[in-house]
Amino acid sequence: MGLRGTLVLALLVALGAAILVYEGAGSSPNARAPGAPGEHLTTEDAKVVPPLLTFHPEEIDEIVLRSDGHQVTAKRERGKWPPTTPAGAVADFLENLSGIGELMRLESSPDHLRECGLDPPRGEIELHRGKGEPIVVLLGERNPPATGAYVRVGRDGHIALAGSLILWEFDKAYKALGGKGPEA
Repeated sequence: MGLRGTLVLALLVALGAAILVYEGAGSSPNARAPGAPGEHLTTEDAKVVPPLLTFHPEEIDEIVLRSDGHQVTAKRERGKWPPTTPAGAVADFLENLSGIGELMRLESSPDHLRECGLDPPRGEIELHRGKGEPIVVLLGERNPPATGAYVRVGRDGHIALAGSLILWEFDKAYKALGGKGPEA
């Protein structure tokens, strides 16, 4: 490429750069939707999802998981979970469970319980603390797009839609605790 071609190419690159700078300077920060790639969300942009359950993993000293008529249990003794479970399985379960949000509340009619797979429930989580009533979550089916799961907080509490991660976490913990049959 000769001198003339190089100059034409340099002129085109400079013109393209000038157009990009001009368009960028004229656009407002609100021209893009919040959450566009590369853009940081503020608390005003993000919808705050309330937690499904309110507890600290350190305060739980026993968990009971039930599924298909079978039950598995893990009890913390002297601050440690049983060594028979895979390392960190119970602690990870509690940590992840404490971070699951309640996406929306739903009506609690008997028909709705059946539709959500909560009559009877697919599984049950029971968390015991040193004092007070246990925290109970009944697990239902996934919602139609499979992005969430229907749950009931308490045996007679409200029905909610939680992230489907709750079912995966339950299954993982249930298997880690030997959930293949009734507790011996």
